[in-house]
Order: sequence, then C-alpha cells, then structure tokens
Amino acid sequence: MLKRITGFSTPVFGVSWNPPASDRDAVRKLLAFLEDSRALFNPYSAEVEDHVIASIHAIRRECVTAVGTLGENAPGMENVRAIGAACRRFLDEPYPTFDDIMDRRRDPYFERDESSGRLRQGTHPAAFFTALGELRAFVGLQIAMLSSLYDIDIHGDLVRILPPVLEDLR
Repeated sequence: MLKRITGFSTPVFGVSWNPPASDRDAVRKLLAFLEDSRALFNPYSAEVEDHVIASIHAIRRECVTAVGTLGENAPGMENVRAIGAACRRFLDEPYPTFDDIMDRRRDPYFERDESSGRLRQGTHPAAFFTALGELRAFVGLQIAMLSSLYDIDIHGDLVRILPPVLEDLR
C-alpha cells in the first residue's frame, strides 16, 4: 500500500495514491463493456424488453467477472457490486404497478396499445420504463464514482447517464 502513495499534503490532510494496475484495468474493462451496453442509454422508444433483459444479464455477468478480478480491498469494489445488485433488482423485482394512478386515470393517452413485440403481455410501458430509468440513474452514479476513483474517462453514449456536473446546471 505504501508503494502506491504518491503524495501527502497539509494543513488539513490529504493523501494521493495510484490504484494497482490490475484494479484499474479491471474497472477500465468493465467501463468499456458498459460503453457498449445499449440498455443503459438507448432512447426508450428503441428499447425492446427482451433485449434489455438480455443486456442486463450480460452486465451482471461482467460485474461478477470484475469483482473476481479486483483486489480484496479495491476502492471501487463496492461500486461494482452495487451495479451488479441493481441489475439483479431490475431482473428479480416486479416493475412498479402505479395502481393508485392507473385506477384514477382520465387521459385517453394511457389507454393506447403498445406495438406488439416490444413489451411482454401485461407489462405496462410506464412500469417498465420507470424501472429502467431507475436502473440507468443508479448505474450512472456508480460509473461516475468509478471514473473518479480510477481516473478513467467515460466515452460514447454512456455519458448520457452520468449525473450532471454542477456547472452544467447553470
């Protein structure tokens, strides 16, 4: 650990360090994989439920591989595990039902039929896309933390799910 410390600062306190190359490589490989995972950033209108589910399974497998590669005390271990857990939650838990809203709906827009083949029978689009949006937001936060921890730039469409920078909101 002492070999990785690259700086020390005061008056308050600070230590800078370089993560082990193998940990950084494992996170870089995971992020490169996520940059090609369309379920995380495709426009909602282009999403097909079965394709999204297959992509989420692949993301989970990649997280398991990364956890097996990362060192036991790697600083990004919890973030990678959190991505895997979010994928598991998306796959295992039922989508939100919005029963309280749907029972009182008045807008005929809610009655529209979705094109067949896009969502499974009985899956309400609002439920599926809400669950997917929640997953994207959570994974985007974890990716931002991994990017910061390991000083790895995020490229391509994956940037869409990163939290906004404070300066961008002004």
